[in-house]
Amino acid sequence: MSTVGAVPGTECGEHVLQLHRTEEERLASLAAWVCRGLDLGEKVICTELPRLPEDSLAPALEACGVDVAAAVRDGRLAVPPAADFYATEGHAAVVERALAEGFAGVRMSAERRVALTVLSPAAHRVVEQQMDELVRTRPVHTLCQYPQAGTAGTQLEDTVSVHRSGVRQASFGTTRDLDGLALHGEVDGTSIDVFQAVLAAASRSASRVLWLDLAEVAHLDAGGCWRLDDATRAFRIAGGRSRAVSRRRAGCRGDGGAGLRGGPQRAAGPGAR
Repeated sequence: MSTVGAVPGTECGEHVLQLHRTEEERLASLAAWVCRGLDLGEKVICTELPRLPEDSLAPALEACGVDVAAAVRDGRLAVPPAADFYATEGHAAVVERALAEGFAGVRMSAERRVALTVLSPAAHRVVEQQMDELVRTRPVHTLCQYPQAGTAGTQLEDTVSVHRSGVRQASFGTTRDLDGLALHGEVDGTSIDVFQAVLAAASRSASRVLWLDLAEVAHLDAGGCWRLDDATRAFRIAGGRSRAVSRRRAGCRGDGGAGLRGGPQRAAGPGAR
């Protein structure tokens, strides 16, 4: 099975939604993301619920070779309580302060359940919208952690719509790519709803053509093609066009599994225009 952590391109996103199935999966992905930020000379700020020491972020980072005590002492890593992370001064002020201190960029991450201990759902959505705007103009990478089981239906669609940089699961992910999306990994029963939600969100914000880069898709079955058609139908009825391409990148593995090569191709799925 492919894993998003191993798929090239998933670090290109800035305001990324991580959907996790288990606590172990969440911590593993978060630790890798934090380690990358520390390696790049970025300030990393994560908030989490009070936990037993063995269930917190620190042991996961130490397993990756990070000297957590030194990183905290040097100001490269901060793990503030939720009330401080969501303080009234706002994330923009925190970012500007870190950049003024000489950091190359800023990484921030929180779980939705942590946010809801100090914010209402409506206030949390406002914060997500503000973050989506902030990452467009400042060197900021954010990883928003949501449980996959509790993020479905209209909530999934709403959540995806404010994480336009990308969505990440264990075996599937997306990144923003020119005037469309680059898709990575496997579209199967565990990712099909997310696949449809990101396509629907992308088609709502597309202008005339929605480009879908399938070069790094390892598996897309007939059910996935049907969902692609369904998610983009309203966009195409309104005169838009969906186009599937396979833009091979340096370091890209395999042939994408989509059977597409070179320039624009007709999008997969019945009725695609």
